[in-house]
Amino acid sequence: MQPFRRYAAAGAALFNPMAAIYWLDVARGRPLSIGTLAVSAAGAACAALAAPRGRPAQAVGAGLLAAGGAALAGLALERYVAWLERDAQPSAAPALDARHVILPAAAACAVVVGGVALARRQPIAYAPHSGRPGDYRWIAAVPRPGARASAWGGYLLHQLAMWGCIYAGQRRRLAYADGMRPLNWVALAVNAAGVGLHLAQTRRFYDGTARDVPEGTALGSVAFLLMLTIALESPRRGVVLGMRRPALPPELTRFARRYHGYIFSWATIYTFWYHPLEPLPAHLGGLYHTLLLFVQSALLFTRAHRDPRWTLVLELLVLPHAVITTRQNRSGYASMFLFGFLGVFVLNQMHGLGLSQRTKAWIGAAYGAAALAWYGRPNHWRQLPKIIRVPALEYGVVALLALLALLIRALKGYRVQGTEYRADA
Repeated sequence: MQPFRRYAAAGAALFNPMAAIYWLDVARGRPLSIGTLAVSAAGAACAALAAPRGRPAQAVGAGLLAAGGAALAGLALERYVAWLERDAQPSAAPALDARHVILPAAAACAVVVGGVALARRQPIAYAPHSGRPGDYRWIAAVPRPGARASAWGGYLLHQLAMWGCIYAGQRRRLAYADGMRPLNWVALAVNAAGVGLHLAQTRRFYDGTARDVPEGTALGSVAFLLMLTIALESPRRGVVLGMRRPALPPELTRFARRYHGYIFSWATIYTFWYHPLEPLPAHLGGLYHTLLLFVQSALLFTRAHRDPRWTLVLELLVLPHAVITTRQNRSGYASMFLFGFLGVFVLNQMHGLGLSQRTKAWIGAAYGAAALAWYGRPNHWRQLPKIIRVPALEYGVVALLALLALLIRALKGYRVQGTEYRADA
């Protein structure tokens, strides 16, 4: 598939599930909005652009099928969400504290990863790999019949079922509580079913969605999760070195709080169904991290979901996965990711844990000394600037989001009166 079509397929994978959620609003009695039409049109256009070139009838058919499928999915979700809302509130009986679920769930995730590791590798021939960045290695040379339908069908079912849980919880305006609600158990079951389905799909068909979408979209989705976390946690951590000034626009923080569940769920499920479940070190590390993120998403509207030690572990697990992946691929970027993600920890993530200024100073000094010792070796000084790439990328995207929030604020400050514009006081 040509690169342009692959990116169009990735857009379809995002916009069409979004359109289904908009149509869910319509099915629940809300008026048809411009947002519904715009997102539906975007999903249909991406599906049409992903069709083979030179076949206009097939492109139009793909677009119409995507638009109609999103609308029908929204109608089906209405029944599902109604069922979820009925059991969203806790019963009068004492509920299990959600914090007590984390360790058993993490152990269960480790068992799943161990099962994948011990399973025999698939006897499959791989497609030739060019060695270029973004060219994914783990694709079958000859796709098995049903591979594409099983991968995309599993992704959409998993994604919409989890988004339905988030939607139901938000519409019931649930307060954060200690105990597990029925909604949390349903969300855990949804993610467990998604994992089991992908395990079976890998064994039978092998290919994930990697055959149709670029590797950069899977990496970018998880990277954006980390970047948005900086905005989400800024009221507690500050933005840089725990400082509350300069602060991010409150519109960005409110957006992150309201929609991070949908975004984080999409990022984890999208990248989960991108990869086949291979028993290789890089795949296993990424799989364990993804499974823990599934646990986190299922703890929605519990205080465990906000536990700073637990959420910090989830953020830091990207570090060993990135290092192991680069070592496995022999890309030479292991030290860049190691010191880059540790730099983000020093600049942002360690703040908000209640550490004393002295402790934070010692951690920062240890990081600086380790970086100088590593890059101070002969012929390594020129590579020292690489350690700022990861922090610069994360903070750069956050800065762009902040500028976008300020631009939207400025546009909202103007109202049309006849043919003139004026700024609100």
